[in-house]
Amino acid sequence: MIKASSRTALGQPMLFLGLSGENVTRLAAGEPIRITTAHLAQLGLPATMEVVIHYGKTEQAILDELEAHGVRLGGVPS
Repeated sequence: MIKASSRTALGQPMLFLGLSGENVTRLAAGEPIRITTAHLAQLGLPATMEVVIHYGKTEQAILDELEAHGVRLGGVPS
C-alpha cells in the first residue's frame, strides 16, 4: 500500500492511500489495514488518531462483524 502525505488546495493536511490488488484481497479476507499514529507522524501528518480500513460486502455486514468482536463505533447510526 502506498501511504503518502500532501496538502489540499486549501493547505489542509491530506493522507493519500493507494491500495493494490493484494491489499484488496487481504481486506476481503478479513484483514483490516491499520495506520498508526506513529506512521502518521512519520508522514508529517497530525498524529492525533489511528486510521483503520475495513471491508465488508455491505455497510451492515461491517457493523455486524465489528459488533461480533465487541467493537462499538461512535457516530454510526444503529
